[in-house]
Amino acid sequence: MKTAVRVLAAVLLVALLAPALAAACPLCKEAASNADQAGQNNMWRGMYWSILLMVAMPFMMVGGMILAVKRARRRQQGALPSPRPPLPFPETGARL
Repeated sequence: MKTAVRVLAAVLLVALLAPALAAACPLCKEAASNADQAGQNNMWRGMYWSILLMVAMPFMMVGGMILAVKRARRRQQGALPSPRPPLPFPETGARL
């Protein structure tokens, strides 16, 4: 019963917040067609920041993956024991 109430509360919260989140999109704001000059300036500012975010996101993701790999390698190198010396090369005259 508790999970059903939690799921219902989450669905209700998403339903209430979805219009506000959709209005944050510059293209959705343009669809509302604000004709005044202040509204147009805000729309273009929103477009500018959304484009910057879309361009920066792949670089941030790749940088995050590189950082994760470096951290994992550093942790793995610290956990590995020191390597043993190599085995001696077998004698060439030895028979089986």
